[in-house]
Amino acid sequence: MAGTEAREVRINARRVNRRRRIMRLILLIIILLLLLMSIVFVGASVLNKAGRFTINLDPDAFKYGLSISENKDFEEPSIFLQGTHLENMWNITQEWLLNDPNNKEYYAEGFPTYKSYDELDKVDGVHNGKDYIAYTFYIRNTGEENVGYYGSIDINSVVKGVDEAVRVMVFRNGVYTVYGKTPKNPRADRATFAIDEFFVDSSKVMEIRNKDFKTGEVDRYTIVLWLEGWDPECVNDIMGGAITLSMNFKILQESMNQE
Repeated sequence: MAGTEAREVRINARRVNRRRRIMRLILLIIILLLLLMSIVFVGASVLNKAGRFTINLDPDAFKYGLSISENKDFEEPSIFLQGTHLENMWNITQEWLLNDPNNKEYYAEGFPTYKSYDELDKVDGVHNGKDYIAYTFYIRNTGEENVGYYGSIDINSVVKGVDEAVRVMVFRNGVYTVYGKTPKNPRADRATFAIDEFFVDSSKVMEIRNKDFKTGEVDRYTIVLWLEGWDPECVNDIMGGAITLSMNFKILQESMNQE
């Protein structure tokens, strides 16, 4: 009997130890899963912030006296500006940007209203409307010499082909151009609706070269982005999509070589 009891004690002890090892393993797995979830959450937050429209000035351009600001007084000159993103942007059309209160069918109460696109261009900083992004900023030459600069709006990432239906209105000193992607089917009805010029390529919306940016001179830019509802590519397949853009400035080297 004593031998049997001893064997039972040993068997029970092994079972307890095995159970403890299993519990430790389960606890370790739970900790690893929680750690993985936290990493994913942080990563999602970073991507969310990165998804905002940004304006970047090359540090070398800052050395030559160029700076950017979201107000014309340049109270806080910088080399980096950031707008705010919109979640769940719905499709609209260009004329809705004005949010005319006389157009009761499309008027969105509580959002900015404008009498003209010229007015939309005159609001500094972030002035997003319903279902569109709008951002106005300035670039200034405070250096002692005239320089040239190159600017471009770059497409950093695209999800679910949403770039096919995007429109980007770019004001420069009060004159605007609307950019859209080259249509998949140019013969489709309204394939080029609200497009003045096509994107430079699949990764670049537009580019500008100011070859003689004089000392003391200021250029004003307003960027407006929306999903054009009349575009034949604005379909349900792009729902849940996303696009991130940035506008980047640097010294135009050819202008420096001429000095």
